[in-house]
Amino acid sequence: MQFKEIRSGLFKKLSRLQDNELDFDSLAFEVFEFQRRHNDVYVKYLSLIGKSSIKPSNISEIPTLPIQFFKEYTIQSGEWDEDIIFESSGTGGKRSKHFVRELDTYHKHSARLFSDHFGDISQYCFLALLPGYMDRKGSSLIEMVNQFIKLSKYNTSGFYLDQYTELHDQLKINSNNDIPTILFAVSFALLDFIEQESPQLSEISIIETGGMKSSIRELTKKQIFNTIKERTNCAAIHSEYGMTELLSQCYAIHSLLFECPFSLRVFTNEINDPFQRQIDGKSGQLNIIDLANIDTCAFIQTEDLAIMHSERRFELLGRMQVSEMRGCNLLLEEIK
Repeated sequence: MQFKEIRSGLFKKLSRLQDNELDFDSLAFEVFEFQRRHNDVYVKYLSLIGKSSIKPSNISEIPTLPIQFFKEYTIQSGEWDEDIIFESSGTGGKRSKHFVRELDTYHKHSARLFSDHFGDISQYCFLALLPGYMDRKGSSLIEMVNQFIKLSKYNTSGFYLDQYTELHDQLKINSNNDIPTILFAVSFALLDFIEQESPQLSEISIIETGGMKSSIRELTKKQIFNTIKERTNCAAIHSEYGMTELLSQCYAIHSLLFECPFSLRVFTNEINDPFQRQIDGKSGQLNIIDLANIDTCAFIQTEDLAIMHSERRFELLGRMQVSEMRGCNLLLEEIK
């Protein structure tokens, strides 16, 4: 079977997975076989770690590519021209780059995942407080929220940078007119907004996107949630977990536990041994299988710490203290 036909078949199966007509694990194994043949960087990585001929019996046995490789290489399965390049914030130095073959696929996929949790996108007014992301090109978060704004039936949807008073005024208008509203906000800007405007958000839902990296304040997510609830009386507060290197997002609804969508599964490995599975209930290095990443790499070893609470629920603890591991850097040099 030709490359084009195999790829097309995988996307069709992803749609069936979305409709609960296909088992996640079986598709994950197919994507693994596809990418270990057609993703040059992944092929070389598997060779260097002695896993070229591995036959995994469990999806957690599929080798995950360290996320640092997105900083050094173009990660693609096959040869194609990209519609867009998503870029990370670069807060740790060099930026990761995720080459996206079809932007429309990302739009449709992220919209479906949001709708699965919150319902019809068009029925919400979206307000966004995302400084830092707005200041740079290639943010996947900005691309996603901008698409939601376009799909909304409310023309008052939009982005705010440091216009806290204007944002406060619009939130009050929406509350007074019973307009279903979701405020996407980066953590440090949301706390600044609350401190300056003291908004009462009893009719507003907030989706917090993390983003404490550029702030001098070091707060846990629980502390952030408690502060927001106490100061704003918000109707609901949720979290979104995504990253430049993924096409899928996870949401934590009314809690600190993220739910894996149909296209994504996670597992953790021991911090001192990236190839040894961590038991549930203990902190470990987060690994992600994102089957929407058919055109790039679906199997990614992150630099995040997490605790697995069940097969599809996890708690995010933050970044690993030593994210640039020497062993990974040596592998990077080997591939070069």
